Amino acid sequence: METSKDLFNYIDEAEKLFDEGSIKKAQKIIRDVNNQINKSKKIPNKLRHKFNAALAKSRYYDDVSSFAANPKRNELIDAIKEIVNNPLDSPKKQANHIHEIQAKWQLLDLSSRPAGREQWQKFNELTNKAWEPCKEFFDELKERKVQNANQRKKLINDINQFVEENSNNWPDARNLINFINSIFKKWKDYAPVLDKDLKPLRNAYYDAKKPISKEIERQENVVIKAKESLIAKVDLINDEENDVCIKKFNDLKKEWKLAGSAGRKNDNKLWDKFNKSADRFFSAKKEDVEKDLKILNLLKKDLKEKSKTPSELLTEGNKLIHLNKSKEMHAFIKDVKGYENSIKNQSKIEKLDSYKNLYEIFLGKEKSDGTNISKKILKSAIETKDNKFDKDKISYVTIKLEIMANLESLKKDSALRQKIQFEMLADKFNKGSNDNSAKLEILLIEFFNSLNNNEVGASEKKLWTRISKALDALSSELP
Repeated sequence: METSKDLFNYIDEAEKLFDEGSIKKAQKIIRDVNNQINKSKKIPNKLRHKFNAALAKSRYYDDVSSFAANPKRNELIDAIKEIVNNPLDSPKKQANHIHEIQAKWQLLDLSSRPAGREQWQKFNELTNKAWEPCKEFFDELKERKVQNANQRKKLINDINQFVEENSNNWPDARNLINFINSIFKKWKDYAPVLDKDLKPLRNAYYDAKKPISKEIERQENVVIKAKESLIAKVDLINDEENDVCIKKFNDLKKEWKLAGSAGRKNDNKLWDKFNKSADRFFSAKKEDVEKDLKILNLLKKDLKEKSKTPSELLTEGNKLIHLNKSKEMHAFIKDVKGYENSIKNQSKIEKLDSYKNLYEIFLGKEKSDGTNISKKILKSAIETKDNKFDKDKISYVTIKLEIMANLESLKKDSALRQKIQFEMLADKFNKGSNDNSAKLEILLIEFFNSLNNNEVGASEKKLWTRISKALDALSSELP
């Protein structure tokens, strides 16, 4: 028996629930308190006054609920009356429609105060009349339930036969699980059955599959022991080099995959334990990676400031073994290669500029110091005072360089260009040298050996302009 103090506390709790909007929970407490009060011979007036106030509030909410729910119940009564007056063509559709209306009525009873007697009697009478045309459908449904029961009996026989054929040499757990799942999928398809058949069939089903369930459990226990053994092996790994530890763990992981299934629930727990045991290796690996990343960031700074050569950057980057094949290292190497190419391109541009400046050196207007020009070519451009001026030769060199650069020559030079092309074709058939760098060197030497700075003028300057354009196209093959 609850004390008065307990009942006071229950009422306080109910009032709090009313305030929070948990009406159903509060009303349940008030009903429980009412039962306790009715059992008590005498209760304090203060408690009775407090209870009466709470009870009034509960009834108020019942009235509000009924006020909202009763019009909806009347709508459902009208809906069932419509079915009675105008039955549907299909008994099956009518049965389903009645079922939907009944479900809505039951939902109102759950969510509000139950219907009054008069309302319920009216609804129930109309529902019974609405069901009458559905008798044929129910007979059909009963026959289907009987057929479903027979199909389930066949499934039980299939399980018993499987057990008999395989109990001396069970398949692995995966195949056993697949078999049981396939049976269960069919079992669900053969529903519903008659109420009287439901429990006996269910018990027979569970009894039939018990030997299979036991065998699955036995095999899973074997796998559990194997995987626990692998976890113990991980615990024993303690090599000085962390990479060796990780390699050993990865080898054990391969064994883990071959061990089989320990059951979904057990597998997840064991897998977590297996990996947690190896966390220490990867924590150390993470520290090594973070150290290498700090060094890599310093190398990136050197790259940005161009304070080290590409070769130096690549050499130091290759030492960061914990970043091998990482996206950070891949991006760094790509940037270094870009830096290296920019240096090569700059050197290429400077070399081309030096060659294009040869004519100015020949004229004595530019110095030859610090150029990237072949020494033999440079010598031929500087030492020209004893040269015999040969206009035909310098034209020949110019046109040949244009042919090598795939540039057009002047129309007036077409005859000479054709002659040179035949010479080059013949040289190709005679297996002459394919080294364009060496050919360029010979041609440029011939050009300056055929000049004398005391006899050159505007026409020779124009020829050099044409040669400069050819050198642009042949820049990668300059000697």
